[in-house]
Amino acid sequence: MPEIHNSKWGPAYLEGWVVPENPEAWIEQEWTGKLCSQAGHTKFHIFYYGELMDDLIAVTEFAPQLVIAENAATGERIVIFDGTRHGYDALLCETYTEEQQNNRTPLLPYLDEDGEDTFEVSVTAFYNVDWDDEFSDDVDENGQLELISGERCDFEEAKRNGFDAISITITSAKGLKTEIIQEELA
Repeated sequence: MPEIHNSKWGPAYLEGWVVPENPEAWIEQEWTGKLCSQAGHTKFHIFYYGELMDDLIAVTEFAPQLVIAENAATGERIVIFDGTRHGYDALLCETYTEEQQNNRTPLLPYLDEDGEDTFEVSVTAFYNVDWDDEFSDDVDENGQLELISGERCDFEEAKRNGFDAISITITSAKGLKTEIIQEELA
């Protein structure tokens, strides 16, 4: 089984679910990892909330996207992107109601253009914000940063989950690659 992500880069909320594609390199503030369960499974069903536009899952008038991967072997689910909780804007700029956060239904199954429903999943997070420069004065004595929601978060975790853009690409068993999320978040 490959080593599961535990480096300082990449979204903290994906810890234990992602294998970095190149864990030794940090190239141009970009991190990419492949979704992998603790048992080594790499095939997932995708469920989403959002408006489908040319294969991309887009925000709706009601709320940002929600993308969940379900392990095809075990049924275990993980949120791979929640636009109300992940990314720079969600952490520091935009507030969402409880209804927007918790009532984004129905979750729809994602099918590619061939009708496939099982995929390998790659997540790329982009980090172009200098968090240390912008927010170091706002970090308290416990290493916590206050988010827009009023919640306090470990500063290092905020930096990891506060990426300024995200891309999610799925690959079918036939090798068809489809980018399903491409979102600027700052």
